Amino acid sequence: MTLHSGEWLVLAMMAGMVLYSLWEADKNKLAVIAGRKTKLAMYKETIGFLWLPTSVLLMLPFNIVSAQSLGLTWQNSWANWAGPALVMMGLAYVFWHIRSIQPGTPQYQQLFDAMQPHSWLMPANKRELYWFTCGVSMSAGICEELLFRGFFLAVFAEPLGVWVSLVLGSFLFGLCHLYQGWANVLRTGVIGLVLGIIYVLTESLWVVIALHALMDIFGGVLGYVVHKHGQCVSEAATV
Repeated sequence: MTLHSGEWLVLAMMAGMVLYSLWEADKNKLAVIAGRKTKLAMYKETIGFLWLPTSVLLMLPFNIVSAQSLGLTWQNSWANWAGPALVMMGLAYVFWHIRSIQPGTPQYQQLFDAMQPHSWLMPANKRELYWFTCGVSMSAGICEELLFRGFFLAVFAEPLGVWVSLVLGSFLFGLCHLYQGWANVLRTGVIGLVLGIIYVLTESLWVVIALHALMDIFGGVLGYVVHKHGQCVSEAATV
């Protein structure tokens, strides 16, 4: 396997992302909970963390890493067109789920309880929601898919095979989310594998970029809505 020095640099930076995540673990979480760091500061650090290696990747010459090798070209095939249909279904589900949240129901209480371990990460006001959705979620969708799906498969699919590359890339992708706890490393790795399979089947990285961003935006909006409803219920109870 012969790689350009720029490709080795991107791979080294991706390895650095994993090593940093293992070292950092729950330090950000503890800092936010203790009030030593704001959520906005954490969001901005995350955006920079994601875009640093991605910027290096995007600056590589087109004869080294092309849009086609990253899955960014449109083939106008049935597989391509299945992707947008999947995104639209996901978008419809997001709108339906958020609009169906009704405080006081058993379903809402289950959702509220499930969100509590992640409250340190979720946006609690409109400014945090803006940075989480437009900043962190969009950056994660673009950067993580370019790095761990598009670029990783472009480099390793030939020497290792597509499926081994998908599993290995998803494992590293999961490790980058160690700050959410080891249980979420497995969960995120599985999600990464599913996104990788969708990428292979639809032949378009744009589809998984959109799905990834949509999932993260959904989580942020859901956390914000649940927090606001919970706040209103608490205020009403004290009147």
